[in-house]
Amino acid sequence: MANLLKKAYNATWGKYVFAGMYDKFLAKVEGYGLSEKRAEFLKPAYGRTIELGTGTGLNLPHYPDAVDELILTEPYAPMVMKLEEKTRNHPRRVQLVVAGAEKLPYPDGYFDTVAAAMILCTVPDPQPALREIERVLKPGGQYLFLEHVRNKDPKVARKQDIIQKGWYWFGNECHCNRPTVQTLQNSSLEIAELQETKMPGAWEFIEAMVIGRAVRPLTPKASVAASANSHAHADENCDC
Repeated sequence: MANLLKKAYNATWGKYVFAGMYDKFLAKVEGYGLSEKRAEFLKPAYGRTIELGTGTGLNLPHYPDAVDELILTEPYAPMVMKLEEKTRNHPRRVQLVVAGAEKLPYPDGYFDTVAAAMILCTVPDPQPALREIERVLKPGGQYLFLEHVRNKDPKVARKQDIIQKGWYWFGNECHCNRPTVQTLQNSSLEIAELQETKMPGAWEFIEAMVIGRAVRPLTPKASVAASANSHAHADENCDC
């Protein structure tokens, strides 16, 4: 989006409809079972935990007692305003930080758990976000995710591709047709658990969903290390 157009969007639709009505938009699917799926995906969370793209805080009620410290991040100003309202008198002590998933203000290996619901569909490029997730996780630390993804049914996937342009504007830059599972598999994180499910009560083109847990390996993936070495050798021979 161009800067001027984005500013106009944020001041109107983004603030008053997308962020302002977000909880109401999701009320139906939350009531049909998405709330339970949030609890399911967050059940393994423990220790020092950070949530990325917290939005209006719909995950807040579902963090288990094993979480010792909870940091919530959100880059979108209209969402931050809503999140501040929810965390102000929340019984759990939380810290709210304005930051995007691609650049977190924390040192390497700082967190036991990174959690995120439906952010890889929205960030401009999932790969920098996944690299940042790996960076801030301790070796052996876990990334918990809940994402709506590209549908395995080719007919529905084609619908997603057709609808995508309009959905991008309606959903504040959301991509309903991203092959997120493949992106995760190609990352340097290791998928330890993966459940393919559906967003209950959702429109067909956004119902395909995955819940899972990935870990930062104690040692780098062999494929990732090999790829890095091949790139290094290519750079050595590059005349550019």
